[in-house]
Amino acid sequence: MPTHTGFDLSNLRTGIRSMYLGLDRQAARVRAAHLNEVTRFTPYAMGTNIGCAALVLWVLGGSRTPGLWLWAGVLTTLCALALLGWRRHLGRRRELASVPSVHRATLHAALLAGLWAVLLVLWFPALPPTRQLVLAVLFTGMLGAGTFMLSPLPLASMAYAAVFSVSAGAALLLSGEAAYLSVFVLLVFYALLSAFGALTLWHKATALLLSQDQAVRQEHMLAVLLRDFEQHAGDALWEVGPDGHLNHVSPRLAEMLGLQPADARRAPLLTLLAERCSEGVAALREAMNQGRPFRDLMLQRRVDHGVRHLALTAKRLADSGDRTLGWRGVMADITAKVEAENSLWRLAHTDSLTGLANRFTLRDALAGVLREQRGAALLMLDLDDFKSINDTHGHSVGDQLLDAVAARLRACVRPGDLVARLGGDEFAVLMTHSGRADDAVALAQRLVDALRQPLDLQGRRLLIGASVGAALRVGEGVSVDEWLVQADTALYAAKGAGRGQHVLYEAGMGERSRRRAAVEAGLRLAIERGELALHWQPKVDIERWQIVGAEALMRWQHPELGSVPPSEFIDVAETTGLIDELGHWALQEACSAAMGPLAGLVVSVNVSPSQLRDAQFPDRVRELLRRWQLEPSRLELEITESVFMDDAPGVLARLHALRDLGVRVALDDFGTGYSSLAYLRRFPFDTLKIDRAFVNEVLLRRDARAIVQTIAQLAVILGMRTVCEGVETQQQLAAVGQAGCDEVQGYLVSPPRPLAEFVRLRGGWRSQSPLRVALH
Repeated sequence: MPTHTGFDLSNLRTGIRSMYLGLDRQAARVRAAHLNEVTRFTPYAMGTNIGCAALVLWVLGGSRTPGLWLWAGVLTTLCALALLGWRRHLGRRRELASVPSVHRATLHAALLAGLWAVLLVLWFPALPPTRQLVLAVLFTGMLGAGTFMLSPLPLASMAYAAVFSVSAGAALLLSGEAAYLSVFVLLVFYALLSAFGALTLWHKATALLLSQDQAVRQEHMLAVLLRDFEQHAGDALWEVGPDGHLNHVSPRLAEMLGLQPADARRAPLLTLLAERCSEGVAALREAMNQGRPFRDLMLQRRVDHGVRHLALTAKRLADSGDRTLGWRGVMADITAKVEAENSLWRLAHTDSLTGLANRFTLRDALAGVLREQRGAALLMLDLDDFKSINDTHGHSVGDQLLDAVAARLRACVRPGDLVARLGGDEFAVLMTHSGRADDAVALAQRLVDALRQPLDLQGRRLLIGASVGAALRVGEGVSVDEWLVQADTALYAAKGAGRGQHVLYEAGMGERSRRRAAVEAGLRLAIERGELALHWQPKVDIERWQIVGAEALMRWQHPELGSVPPSEFIDVAETTGLIDELGHWALQEACSAAMGPLAGLVVSVNVSPSQLRDAQFPDRVRELLRRWQLEPSRLELEITESVFMDDAPGVLARLHALRDLGVRVALDDFGTGYSSLAYLRRFPFDTLKIDRAFVNEVLLRRDARAIVQTIAQLAVILGMRTVCEGVETQQQLAAVGQAGCDEVQGYLVSPPRPLAEFVRLRGGWRSQSPLRVALH
C-alpha cells in the first residue's frame, strides 16, 4: 500500500487501485480493517433500512399495492440476510481480506441502493406533492448517511451514491414538474459533495491504518532487537517505575547484580545496589534526585573473587506534565576494560621488575614538587659491582638482587617519599618530608648502610654496596632536568670518591661540571664547524625482512673532547636552549638524505619537547618539505610523551597540524611513560616504538612478553605499526615477531652507520637473511 498522506487525485487513484487490486499482505490488512469498520455498523444500517421501509409503507397509506408489499418484503429479506451474516461472524475480526470480498461489498451496496431506486422510479412520480416531499427528505438523508457509513469502502460508497442519485433524478424528471429541475441540480451537487467527503474520510482512515501498521512493525522489530540485545549483548537494559522498583529483570541484569527473581519486588533498585556495591551508589542516588540524564556512572560491586566494575547510563522518564515516571537505561560490565586499563597504567607508572615507580613517574613527581615549591631532596643511587654479580651468577640472581634492593629502599624512607628504579642498577629517592641538607645526608647514609648489609639469594651470600648523590630543591628557576643533572653530578662525585659514599650536590663541583661547561661551549659552534653528523640505523619489516625506514641519530666529534655521546650533549642542548637549532639542522639533513641516497625509505627524526613547544614548528616543517620536494609521508617525527608534560593542549594542536601536512608521528619508548594510554586516545599516532627495556627482558620474563604482545595488539586495534628497539639476538627477534610486532631496530640488524655505509648496507641487503645477520 502507498504511504502518501497528502490528498490529491494521483494519491487517491493509487490508493484505490492498491486496495481493490493489490495482492500484497499490507493491502489485505487494510482491506480487512475497512471491512471490519463497515461490518461494525451492519445492525444499525440494516435496522435503519427496515425502519425506513416501514415509514414508506405508512406514508403511502392507501397506495400500498401488492407490488409495494413485494418491494418491502424483498428489502426486509435482504436486510435480514445481512444481519444473519453479521451474526455468524460476530466476535471474529478479520485480519486479512481478499480482493473479491471488497468487490462483493460493492455489489451488496449497489443492490441495496437499487431496491430503493425501484421505489423512487415506480411510485414517486404518482404521489401527491406532500408525500413526495416526505420521500424526498427520506431519500436525501439515506443518500448522505449511506455514503458516509460506506466511506471505508470507496467504490461501494460511490456505487451507492450513484444509484441513489440516478434513480432520484429519474423520479424527479418523470414527475413532469418544471420546479423539480432545480431540485435535481441540487441533488447532483449534494451527491457529489457526499461522495467527496466519503473519499476524504477513506483516504485519511487509510493513511492512519498504514501509519499504525508501520508503528506495529517498528514496535515488533524493536521488541525483537531488545530480546536479542538482552540475550546476546554484554550490556543489560534496566527500567524502574515511580517507586524505584525494577519493572523487568533480564537474565543478563540478574547475572550482573546477582539478583533473584523476588529481589525486584522486595526492594527498589537503589536499595539492591547499596546492598551489593561498595562505591558509586551515592553518586547514582544524587544523579537520580537531580533528574538529569547521566552517562557511564561507575559502580563497584563486591563479588567473591574481587570487584566487578559496572557503568550505568540512563535518562528520566516523564509524562506531559514533566512528572517522573521512572528511569530507563543500560548497565555495562566493564570489569575487563577497567582491569586492562589499570594493568597498563601500572605498566606505564611502575618498573615491571621491582614494582617501584619508573623514570617518568619520578619526573612527574619532581615537576609537582617544583610547581608547589615544596622543600625536597632528590637522591640518585647506583649499586656497586652489580654488573659483575649479574654476569657471574646470571640474570635470575640479578633480578632477585634488584628486587631485594627495592625492598630495602622502601624500608628506609618515610610515607610520602617516592622510590623509583630508573633502569639497570640505577635507583632514585625523592624525599618530600623535608628539604634540609642534614635530613638529606641522613637519608643518604641510611641508604648506604642498608645496602651494605649482605643479601642471601638462592643459597648465596652476596655483598653489594651503593653510591648516593643528593641534590636539594634550591631556588625557583630550577627545572626537572636541571635537578636531575645536579643529583647525577653528585652521584658521579660519590662514585669517584669510592665505594659506599654519598655526596650532596654543591655548585661548581668537580670535573663533571667543567666538562659540561666545555660541552655547552663547544656545542654552540658545532654546527658552524661541521662537527655534527647524522648516523642512520635501519628499520626492518619483520615479515618481509626488508629495510623500510631509517632513524637519524646525531653524532658529535669534538676536536678536544673526542666523541661526545648523545646522552651527554643532547641533555646539555635541551637545558641551554640549543636543542631547537640542533633539531632544525637534523631535519634539514634528513630531508636532504631522503631525497638522495635514502630515496624510497621513511626517514625518522627525533623531536624534542622544546621544538614542539614552539608554535612555529609546523610551519618550519612545511617549509623544509616544500624546499626539498619531499613527500610528507616519508618523514616520521619521533616524540616521547615527556613533550606533553608542560603544554599538552598546545603540543597536541601542533601534532595535529603536522598530521594535517601528511607527516607521520611516532611515540617513542612506549610503555614506560606515565600516561601513554591517555595520549593514544587524544592523538592518532602512526607508530608505537616499544622500549628496549621490554625487549631486553622479553626472553627472561613472562610479563615482559605479555607487555610486548599487549602493545602489539593495541597497535593493531588502533591502526598503528609497532617497532621494537634494541633487538640484539635472534631469539629476541623471534619473540617480538611472534608477539605480532611489525618492525625491528637494533644491533642484530645494524648499529647506526654513517650515510655512505648505510647506503652500502642497503645495496647488499637482498642477499642477507634474518638467520645469518651478524653483529656489526
